[in-house]
Amino acid sequence: MDYLILVNRFEPLPEGYGEKLKLRTVQGKLFETQTAIMLETMLDDALDDGIRIRVISGYRSDDYQQMLREREISSNMGLGMDYLSAVRKTDKTLAPVGCSEHGTGLAADLCTCESDDVEPEFHRTAAGKWLCKRSSEYGFILRYPRFKEHITGIDYEPWHYRYVGRGAAKLISESGICLEEFLHFYSDKYTQC
Repeated sequence: MDYLILVNRFEPLPEGYGEKLKLRTVQGKLFETQTAIMLETMLDDALDDGIRIRVISGYRSDDYQQMLREREISSNMGLGMDYLSAVRKTDKTLAPVGCSEHGTGLAADLCTCESDDVEPEFHRTAAGKWLCKRSSEYGFILRYPRFKEHITGIDYEPWHYRYVGRGAAKLISESGICLEEFLHFYSDKYTQC
């Protein structure tokens, strides 16, 4: 499994990628097996520290990703936007089919237990602070950090964590870089993470 796979609107998932995934459930959501193991460990350790974290999204099939996009586009149009404006706004937070990290089984959207959806202020919660401090110990990074939108192409998402392996996660987190920057500058050294 390539834990450093880059997936975005310029680097879509390879054809048939999802068919090869071995998935495992964490809190009712599916993840690639190693990702699931490390996510469970991280969530258990957070709970030991008195922090309860809820998983709200994991692996998404192409059909499910398309449904989410269509729903968001419709919602934006319901606010008075024309179709193209609604699509542009949706593209800032929901990738097109085949271009979403959720299709890898390596990404998790997380929230507090009091919420049932993403929280724009998640980084201010005890759970968000715990993850910012500790997630790299388990091989996870905050995938779409603030001030990296021009590189990632996705708005800041304090709830979206991605498994990349411990070595890469440590360097990415400590350096304050995003995955694209890591792959550009360090990928040769860390391809076996």
